[in-house]
Amino acid sequence: MKRKILVSIVLIVSTLLVVIVSGLYSMEIEDHYGDLQQIYFDSKSGDIIVNRQTQKFGVITKNWKRADVITKENDNLDLYELVYINQIENKYEVFRSEKELKIKELTFDKIVELKEKKLLETVIKN
Repeated sequence: MKRKILVSIVLIVSTLLVVIVSGLYSMEIEDHYGDLQQIYFDSKSGDIIVNRQTQKFGVITKNWKRADVITKENDNLDLYELVYINQIENKYEVFRSEKELKIKELTFDKIVELKEKKLLETVIKN
């Protein structure tokens, strides 16, 4: 009887701990990315993000807490730095490719061409 009670308490505490930690994780992502949290959750490392207004682009690299963008110039930018220019959200699009694309070989025109040939799949677009 005591063992059942102990197991029940451990399961309840474990479940509560998981719920609290996942809630705090979601809050951290929402606090940091705000409107861009959809990019964080829906993109994968290796996806290409393009700022359609400035024609700047890069490859998304993600870890458990942040999503950074590596540009052709080898800049390591936060998503905000690529999407927001002068604190105004620019039009952006995130693409995914079956093949691994090398950032050094890409240009904005090449990305548009790959999209038209349906070699790039749109993941997110605003």
